[in-house]
Amino acid sequence: MASPTAPTKEPFKAKGVGSGPDGQSMSRLLCANITISDTTTPSTQCNKAGTMACSKYCSKECQTLHWKKHRSTCKSPYLNKAWQPAWIMENRAPDFVVGSDEPTHTSFGLPAAYLWGNIPAIDCLNIVHNEGQIGLHQDFKFCFAASGDIRNLVSTVNGLPDQYSGNCQILFNDLNPLVVGHNLVVLSALLSPEYSIEDAAELALNLMYSTTLTPSMSSSLSQIKQHLSNIPPSQIIDVPTTGKGSIQALVRPQDLESTLGMLRSSYDVRKARQGYHNIMLSPERKDYRDRYMAALKPGHRLGFSKFRESGVLAPFSLDISDFTEPNRLLFSPQGYWLLRDSENPLSGWNFAAAKKSGHAHGVDEADVYGNLFFHIKGEFIKFATRFRKFDIGITLTLFDACVIPQGITDGLLPPFHKSCFDRIETSNIADYVTIPRIIDDWSPMLNRKNKNASLLMSLMNWRQNEEPDIGLMRGMDKRTMQHNASIMGIDIALVGQKYSPSMFQFVEGLPVFKDDTQKFQAYLQKTEALKAVASHSMRIRTKHRIHPKRAGFAILKTSETIPKVNAEEYYDTFTLSGSRSTTRFMEFEASI
Repeated sequence: MASPTAPTKEPFKAKGVGSGPDGQSMSRLLCANITISDTTTPSTQCNKAGTMACSKYCSKECQTLHWKKHRSTCKSPYLNKAWQPAWIMENRAPDFVVGSDEPTHTSFGLPAAYLWGNIPAIDCLNIVHNEGQIGLHQDFKFCFAASGDIRNLVSTVNGLPDQYSGNCQILFNDLNPLVVGHNLVVLSALLSPEYSIEDAAELALNLMYSTTLTPSMSSSLSQIKQHLSNIPPSQIIDVPTTGKGSIQALVRPQDLESTLGMLRSSYDVRKARQGYHNIMLSPERKDYRDRYMAALKPGHRLGFSKFRESGVLAPFSLDISDFTEPNRLLFSPQGYWLLRDSENPLSGWNFAAAKKSGHAHGVDEADVYGNLFFHIKGEFIKFATRFRKFDIGITLTLFDACVIPQGITDGLLPPFHKSCFDRIETSNIADYVTIPRIIDDWSPMLNRKNKNASLLMSLMNWRQNEEPDIGLMRGMDKRTMQHNASIMGIDIALVGQKYSPSMFQFVEGLPVFKDDTQKFQAYLQKTEALKAVASHSMRIRTKHRIHPKRAGFAILKTSETIPKVNAEEYYDTFTLSGSRSTTRFMEFEASI
C-alpha cells in the first residue's frame, strides 16, 4: 500500500534576507528603540510594533530609553518650518542660477545608467477601462520595447484579474546592457524558489534601490551571479522559479559582461559609501538638494536627508546597522555610483498609493521612504504571487527597439509573431527616433483582432527648445497667481523676493497650469505624426483608457486642458515625486 502523500509547502530553503532584525521580513513598522552596537556587541531593536506618534515607539518606556539617541533626530533643523536653504542663510545667489537669473536643472554624476524609472509605474493593461470581464479568460501578449526598470511590468501583471485563467506572454526588452542585467538580477531574486514571497520581495526591493545590503542579501546576490555566469550555448538563460510562471533571458555572454563585472568586484563598503556620497551628497550640489528640500514638508525633508545619507530604502526608524555590504548592482566595478544625483525612487511610484500602503502597515505619512518601502514590497508580493499562480511567460531581450519588429516578423522571437500584441509600450523612444518611425515599425505588430489593443508612447522632450517658463508670469492676473500659488502651497507674497525658494517653486510649477494643447498639436503636425498614423490605418485616442494624457489629468477625459488638482495632489505628484507636467502620453489604436 502506497504511503500517503505529504502536503506540499511553499519552497523555503534559505532565511535571513529580510530588512528587519536578524534578517526577518517586516509586516509592520517596528518600534524605533534601537541599541546601537559597539565593536563587540550586536545592535538590537525592539521587535514590537511601533504605535506611538513620535518616530513610532511601542511604548513610553521604549521612547524614554531611546531618547538620548532620538533627540538629535527630533530636534533636527529640517523639522523646523522656518528652515531655509544655505544660499538664503549666506545671502548669495544659488549655484543653479546662471546668466539671466533663470533656474537650471542640470544632473550630476556618471553618464546616466537609467536603473530607476522617473515616471510613476503604469498598468499598461488597465483592464477595467478596456477588455473588462472578457479579459478574465483572454490570452494576452504584451511588449515593453524599452522597458527601463521593472515597475511597469510589475504594475501590468498586477492589473490582471484576480481569477485570470488565460495565458500571458510578455516581451521585456531594453537596449541598455546595464538595465537588462539589473532587471534580470532583480527578477531572479523576486521570483526565486529559495525564499518565501515576502522575503523575496524585500530582497528584490533592496537590490533595486539600496546602496548597501545585509550579509545574507549579499550572499544571495552572489548566488544569482553564479547562475548568470553560466550562459548555455543556446544563449537562453532559464531563471529558476516555482509555480506556473516562467522567465527566460535571450542574451549573449557579452550582453551580461558589464553586470557580471560589477558583481565580481571586490571593493569594500567604505569605498561604495564614498562613491555614493561623492554623487548624492556632493558639496557642489548642495543648492540643488536644498531647492528640492525647501519645497518639502518638514518630515519629508528629514526623510529625504536621511535617505541621501544612508542610501538604504527603509522605514525611518529601522536599524540598518546590519547593512554592511555594498550592493554591487548599483556601482561600477571600481565602486563608482552609477546613478545621477537627480534620481529618486519616489519618482517611479504613485505616492498617493504609497501613503495608503504605509498607513496599512503602521507608517506615519511623514515617513516618506517608509511608505514607499511597504508600497513597493506590496506590489512585488502581488506580482510574485500572480507569477506563481498564473500562466505567465516573460522573455527578456537586449535589442534596439527598432529592429525587434523585423526579428518578430522573421520568426526569431517565438512565441511572438506579427500582429500579436495587445499592448505595446514604447516609453519615450519617440523623443529620439520620431513618432513616425515608431508607428512605421510597431503598428504592424498590434493585434487588430482585439479592439482594445493599443500602442503607448510618452514624449518628454517635445518642448525642449521652448522659451523659459518664467515668461508665463507675464500677463497673469493677480487672482490667477494667488490661486496657483495656493495649490502649490506657496505664500504669494514671497514670490517677488529675489532668489527666494518660493519664487523658484512658483516659476517651476507654472507649466502645470499651462494649456499646451495647441502647441502639442502643432508639434504633431511638424513631425508628420498624423500622416504616419493615417497611413497605417491607426488613430490617436482622444479619450485615454490606459494612462492620462498628462500628469495630474484624469483618465477617460477628453476636455481637460490643464490638470484639476488640489493642493495635496499637486504636492504628491509634482513636488514630492517630481513628475514633469510637460511630459505627454499618447495612445494609438487601429482605425479599422
